[in-house]
Amino acid sequence: MNRVGAIDFRVVREHTERIRPLLVERHADGILLFTPANILGFSGAPLGPSDRIVCGLVSGDGEAALVCPAFEAPDSRSIPPQTRVFAWLEDQSPYEAIAKAVKHLGLERGTILLDPAVWIEVQRRLAQAMPGATWREDDGAITSVRQVKSPLEVEAIARACRRVGQIYAEIGKRLSPGMTELELAGQAVISMGDGSLSGALPLAQSGPNAAIPHRPTSDRALSDGDCLVVDYVLAVAGYHGDMTRTFAVGRPREKCHAAYQAVRAAQRAAIEAARPGATCESVDAAARSVIEKAGFGAFFVHRLGHGIGLDCHEAPFFVQGNRTKLAPGMCLTIEPGVYVPGEFGVRIEDVVAITENGCRILSDGVPTDVSEAFSQGPLCGP
Repeated sequence: MNRVGAIDFRVVREHTERIRPLLVERHADGILLFTPANILGFSGAPLGPSDRIVCGLVSGDGEAALVCPAFEAPDSRSIPPQTRVFAWLEDQSPYEAIAKAVKHLGLERGTILLDPAVWIEVQRRLAQAMPGATWREDDGAITSVRQVKSPLEVEAIARACRRVGQIYAEIGKRLSPGMTELELAGQAVISMGDGSLSGALPLAQSGPNAAIPHRPTSDRALSDGDCLVVDYVLAVAGYHGDMTRTFAVGRPREKCHAAYQAVRAAQRAAIEAARPGATCESVDAAARSVIEKAGFGAFFVHRLGHGIGLDCHEAPFFVQGNRTKLAPGMCLTIEPGVYVPGEFGVRIEDVVAITENGCRILSDGVPTDVSEAFSQGPLCGP
């Protein structure tokens, strides 16, 4: 079972309404959703496939269906009224349930687009179970709906960012030389606990551990002079918040200080460049050029950022070669970094929403320079 959280029913209705003209453009009568985020976004059900088949369907008239195991079937009050549930028992074929859902939606002789994430075996079984339907891979309808957020979705992401941001004050209060990354991360999460975190720990990476961007939180003890990178993600009402801050444990070395200044300036340049009509690769270049001029270009080893919403990482992406133009409603992270192998890492990450005239920072509830704000050693200075 893959539960990804509740969602505002109004958002689900927006999604089903927005995909209808895209189906018409593609000469399709409906669409099948398969990933947990797509099922949630278009049916309202916080479920996804595992060894048991779960899927969602939306017809051209905006009606939705959910196919799932009977023991996982959601209460009718917990899903939107336009979604009908077709449950299957453990000794039954899920494809028979999908066929019933397809017939209910009037799609048994229609053209149905497939979520690109549908497994090959599932595609084969669908065609066998419903030979009267035409099955064709979706060429971008789902992405078109999801990558441009409505005001309701932007506010949902902003709420998630506010919740994520609460951990940084807790980190700042507790960090001290001698405690381990795991101790610090665990104590911070426990202090926030209201049942919404599901045991999620932040990535807390100190000293040379922070030179590997996604290295798991470990039992390394913090040392005076370390940079500490803390990256935290969680979902609220189905939408994700994502933020990274870099702390100083005591007073860092001059090289760490210089890298932090470069990353901070690079993020500012990218935020200034993120506006309607700008290409994703141009925003990446705006940040990368600052870090290169500071002499750390070889140590900025990943893309500048990613889209965010029902998935933490989704289209579009700030990366070289991506000529996608930004549009109002797109929400992305801006997270330049410097990672010097065997020494230290620095990253600052915020979430922005593209507006009519530029962008709005959705994660602005936490100061960029957290070491100053939480009374640890100064990292960036005035």
